[in-house]
Amino acid sequence: MEFDGLKISSKNVQKSAQEHAAKKQVNLEEGDFVVSGGEYEAEVMQSIKNRKESSVEKVIYGIYDNSDRSWTVRLNDFLIDQSKITLKDKSYFFHMLAVMVDAGIAVVQALKSLALKTQNKRFRRILDTIAYNCEGGSNLSDAMSRFDDVFDESERGIVKSGEATGHLDLMLFKLSDQIDKRHELYMKLWTASVYPVAVFAVLILVALGMLIWVFPSLLNLLTEGGVSQSSLPLATRILISIQSAVVNFWWIILIVIFMFYGMFNMYSHSEYGAFRLDYMKLNIPIIGELMRKLYVYRFVSLLGILVDAGLPVITSLKIVGNSLSNRIYKLKLQEVITEVKSGRKISESLMDSEYLFPHEIVQMLMVGEASATMAKISEKISDQYQREIDNALKKLTSVFEPVMILVVGILVAVLAMAIMAPIFNLSTIVNS
Repeated sequence: MEFDGLKISSKNVQKSAQEHAAKKQVNLEEGDFVVSGGEYEAEVMQSIKNRKESSVEKVIYGIYDNSDRSWTVRLNDFLIDQSKITLKDKSYFFHMLAVMVDAGIAVVQALKSLALKTQNKRFRRILDTIAYNCEGGSNLSDAMSRFDDVFDESERGIVKSGEATGHLDLMLFKLSDQIDKRHELYMKLWTASVYPVAVFAVLILVALGMLIWVFPSLLNLLTEGGVSQSSLPLATRILISIQSAVVNFWWIILIVIFMFYGMFNMYSHSEYGAFRLDYMKLNIPIIGELMRKLYVYRFVSLLGILVDAGLPVITSLKIVGNSLSNRIYKLKLQEVITEVKSGRKISESLMDSEYLFPHEIVQMLMVGEASATMAKISEKISDQYQREIDNALKKLTSVFEPVMILVVGILVAVLAMAIMAPIFNLSTIVNS
């Protein structure tokens, strides 16, 4: 028989009943916690104790070899190795690792425990490999450096500084908090961008559906009714031309789209094209200002953590520069590093780039350098910019909503005029 999904054999029911009766003879004090499962309680508890999570094969990169395994296993390994590790996965990992290290648990044991708990199969393999390397004598930061596509230079630098100063748990807590803020910001950006993208995608699909399936029926109806194409409204004639191009020359349209995509991809990956595109992104109305705030937020938040971790200023600036994706900001930070090496302060090097780093940011950094509180000042700036980014996203969403409504209304009106006007003309001809 089954009890709530647990298989219970009936051959020991009599024995369980006898054990239950024997337990009833035990003297219980007043207030004792007593739960009775009837004659099946022993079987149920034994079934629960026997239930175990399905075991997962431990994979250590560099040791694991699947060359002699079946093609299904190799395909599964390939798909796992290509899967993405999210910021949420890393934030949870660093936070739990900090908690366990702070509780006195060895790093290797903490890594093994976290590998068993993670749901991401690739991340589990990475953590098992890091634990194996740490068990062999490597530092955590050195073991992480093998997976530079998962743990960036800033994360490895913070961990390394924590190991050097003996405050690994503190640095892990700060790193977890920083990654968690990045994840929240990423989710807000994704939420703000998915709305207009989804609306435009639906509009395109609806328009294509009407051109392919609805409009041909309308054209047949007009032709049978004796309505000439020259007498149709302008909007209808335009839709007829678009429908004819989509139906008859769809393959040419696809080729042109792929050609433009290929040309854009080549241009964006060239040194000049990538630089120009990054500059254009910063100048897009409304969105460009938001992007500049995002890069400033990333700069000050990461710089504060790295300086607080005890890393040299030059090293911190190099790590921050590598973590920024925009080449304009990379170029500016390269200039800052050169000037700081020659003896200038960071704030002085940023004064001539107010477009990238606003004046108030430079002034606050100057105060932080003068009072030796760069980490504290950077944290305050990042908190302020995080609030400004949240407000900017709300404003951006409030602007997009009426724009989307206007675009949808215009498209619906054009389609209605193009489809309904010929039908009204046809009704007039039939009545006359």
